[in-house]
Amino acid sequence: VAFFSVFGAPWLQAKLGVAKALYLNLTLFAADVLVIGLNTEHRTTLIVAVIVTGCFIGINNTVTTQAVMTVSPVDRPTASASYGFVRFIGGGLAPYFAGKLADHWNLHVPFYVGAGVVVLGIVILSTGHRLLADAERAQAADAAHHSASANKEEELVRQAEAEDLGSAT
Repeated sequence: VAFFSVFGAPWLQAKLGVAKALYLNLTLFAADVLVIGLNTEHRTTLIVAVIVTGCFIGINNTVTTQAVMTVSPVDRPTASASYGFVRFIGGGLAPYFAGKLADHWNLHVPFYVGAGVVVLGIVILSTGHRLLADAERAQAADAAHHSASANKEEELVRQAEAEDLGSAT
């Protein structure tokens, strides 16, 4: 999870942009959850699929968090608290309902439902495509600002070194 949050997400986001990165990642995540649901009796497949799920979760954590924080109409602490509440309440309720689904039907059903909910999330996310585009523009502007600041800082360092070198001779 951490590796893909730190390295995979920025790479994917730079290659595809915010919206495409989220759509692709969530689609692959839904497919992976479906693979888990279809293979609940196959230990090796489950192990590999669960590990792969960590890749998608890491990417999603970073890209989604950045997008939410960028376009939120409220201050960062409020946005972060709201976003965290939704994430963790879902994480708390999911095991309970997954157990109920498995008890009532079978072990496959919670994963089918999970994959379906992720697909539904993609559909809902697509209704906010303008916000994703806004997030992408804001992040690009921020990156350009940081790049310009870094270039200016490098130039100042070079000038200072040149002055130091000139005064030393």
